[in-house]
Amino acid sequence: MSQTRGALLPLTSLRFVAALLVFSWHCVPTRRVSATFSFGYIGVAFFFLLSGFILTYRYHDTFRERLRPDAIRAFYAARFARVYPLHLATMPIVIAVLVYLGTDKLWSGVDPETRLRAVAAQALLVQSWIASAPIEFGVNGPAWSISVEAFFYVLFPFAAFGLLRAFRSSPPHVVLLGAFSLWLAASILLWPQHAAVDDWRWYVFPPSRLVDFVVGMLLGMAFLRSDERKSRPLHATSIETLAIAAVCVAVVLSPFVPLSMRFSLWVMPAWCAVILAFAGRRGALSRMLSHPALVRLGEISFAFYLCHLAVVKLVDQRVGWQHPLSMTIAFGGTLALSFVLYHGVERPMRAHVRALLGPRAPRAIGVPDGAGAR
Repeated sequence: MSQTRGALLPLTSLRFVAALLVFSWHCVPTRRVSATFSFGYIGVAFFFLLSGFILTYRYHDTFRERLRPDAIRAFYAARFARVYPLHLATMPIVIAVLVYLGTDKLWSGVDPETRLRAVAAQALLVQSWIASAPIEFGVNGPAWSISVEAFFYVLFPFAAFGLLRAFRSSPPHVVLLGAFSLWLAASILLWPQHAAVDDWRWYVFPPSRLVDFVVGMLLGMAFLRSDERKSRPLHATSIETLAIAAVCVAVVLSPFVPLSMRFSLWVMPAWCAVILAFAGRRGALSRMLSHPALVRLGEISFAFYLCHLAVVKLVDQRVGWQHPLSMTIAFGGTLALSFVLYHGVERPMRAHVRALLGPRAPRAIGVPDGAGAR
């Protein structure tokens, strides 16, 4: 069983920041800046890294010694309950918006058979395996990353067991060296690759994003083995500030690196620094991000991520981005719908579905999820 560990509230709050980066990618007034500095890509990269980190943080003890069928079943039940009800609830909302507007090229611009295939693939969360834009990005486009997460979830118990055995007695710096080696190998492979925007091979195809998740898992292992009482050469607030600065530097320099690296690998070391720094919860920035209002925003970030495109499309077609309040309407509308979905669907259905699917999943009370989306 998982040990009860402290809630990583700063990381919960940072999930909303990542969701905002993706939001900026889809809004016309912010799209140019967002595309120039790869905001959408780095937001998704954070979700994938954090997912591996948080799941390892929560289930480290569950899968450390052996793979028990009841533990695997409980894990799958918890993951299904965490993701699928909200995903399924947002699909009709998005479809209704697409039908009402009738202008989306990935919906109205394709034949009925393709639309049906897109809906079926998304309902089954397999759309990221299909190299066709109307399928992988059709219906609710951001849900492609949930399809990738589903692949991670299937593998996680076995990957966790294997990694925990491979690094059974390794100190934190050796585990981090393993994460660095994996990142370096992937970077050597992708740097010379010529990639297109949202390239299916390197951005969407689930096995190609496995590096993000596994590096996150190794990060979680290293963090759990570190001694939080050990003195550090810098004050905790300074470490947190430097980690945020590293992300900013990576973002500013991102236009000068190959697009294949900008999908996640370029910013990955900086995001890793942020996750480790704020998981420690020792500095002033961590205390600020632990404010209940910011934590609540982090809790609704999954709903925000899944519903924002429907609101953005409505604003685009019915309000227009020339309106001085267009961004306020888009953000406020998404935020309001997110709260409704979180309290009306996500929280109650999560408990209900977990009760239906079987034994209660081992969990660390108060520890936030890292799913993507997040």
